[in-house]
Amino acid sequence: MINKAHKKFFLNSFLASMPGFISILLSLLSVPIYLKYGGVEEYGNYIFLHFLSFVAPVFNFGLGKIAAITISQNKNEDTTALLVLHKTVKNLSIILLILSLIFIGNEFFLFISRNVFFLASLSIILTVLFVTIEGIFQGKKLFFGLMLINLFFYGIALSLPPFLLMYQHFNYNNIFLISLIIKASIVIFSVLYLFKHKPLKFFFIFSFSFSYLSNQKWFAVSSLLSIAYDIMDKYLIKFYIGPVALAVYSIPQQLTGKLSIISKGVSAVLLPAIAFKKNNKLISKDFLISLRFFVFVIPLLIFFLFNFFDIFFEIWLGKNSNIEITNLAKIFSIVAWISCLSHLMVSYYEGSGDVKKNSIMELGFYPIFFSFLYLAIINKNLFIISIVILIKEIFLFIFRSIRISKKIIIIRYSYVVIIISLIFLFYSIDGNFFRTLRDE
Repeated sequence: MINKAHKKFFLNSFLASMPGFISILLSLLSVPIYLKYGGVEEYGNYIFLHFLSFVAPVFNFGLGKIAAITISQNKNEDTTALLVLHKTVKNLSIILLILSLIFIGNEFFLFISRNVFFLASLSIILTVLFVTIEGIFQGKKLFFGLMLINLFFYGIALSLPPFLLMYQHFNYNNIFLISLIIKASIVIFSVLYLFKHKPLKFFFIFSFSFSYLSNQKWFAVSSLLSIAYDIMDKYLIKFYIGPVALAVYSIPQQLTGKLSIISKGVSAVLLPAIAFKKNNKLISKDFLISLRFFVFVIPLLIFFLFNFFDIFFEIWLGKNSNIEITNLAKIFSIVAWISCLSHLMVSYYEGSGDVKKNSIMELGFYPIFFSFLYLAIINKNLFIISIVILIKEIFLFIFRSIRISKKIIIIRYSYVVIIISLIFLFYSIDGNFFRTLRDE
């Protein structure tokens, strides 16, 4: 029987996940429009600019996660929130120095154009601030507000500007600049909302001292590794294969990756709850309910949708649809599902104070992953690259969960479900595609 506390958990998880669901609908509309009016290459460059800003959580140095945890543990929420935000603003000087050095290097080696660099730098700065603001909303359990700011910062800012292509031709730099204006507005509005009762001068007199600061380096390492795992494939595809390949690769990956919004929404609620009271039985039960949902329900939903992928992409993308996109979507669906399971494991480690153990596991595995990814990239085959990503997610989940599996039996069942899912996945991929792959 579901009691009031469980209902609140499910409601907050739903609110935290809602921006992702709306983002899916916006993407379904905006991607075909961009492909029609801007072209595949333009869309690849636009998405690449957004991918560049994904390094922002690294420059946040884990302060977003620290905000969520420390605010949930302190009675004086506003003061704690201001302390973390103050530290974030102070860190911007370090970020500006790093970006200045990168700019100087770019002037000599011309990795990217100057305009792209300035746009990406501004996006990184805004996202660094937003990650901390997001953590403050999370720690104060303002999940309705968290839903709204996430929707505009990640969903509206990405998917709304391409609609302007229907009325006037813009290049990807112009479209991205509009995205930045939306993001900057959300950052300003969020700060004013959070600290409307605090005088501005109060912000500048803070010193920063938290017991949780001792773990900051491990939160920073965890963020760095998470970004490295998530975007390295896209950077390498852009530079070694080109923006057209990046567009073909990122369309199914982005669409299926929206599945992770559910686990991220659940994790957003679990993290401050676990940190607040580590041994609370109710929290443990919520964690178990979440695991059961992702282990047993989500795979069945994915397998059901496999039957409609061909029809969906033909309707959605029209002439831009092909068998490669369909097969990549099937692979990335399984990748996204296993990634959801990993999100729950990471929340468990971070909330219970074991972020160091998770970071060490990820750090040890990364050289192996990068080696195989690079070999796949130089073969210029998107299918092989996606398989490497799939294998990476499986191993990371096993590494993260194997210690917890001694306490939670459901995790052991998840290993069996993953094996069954892989068999079903490769059975569902078109045989003609494998023959074409072998001929190449």
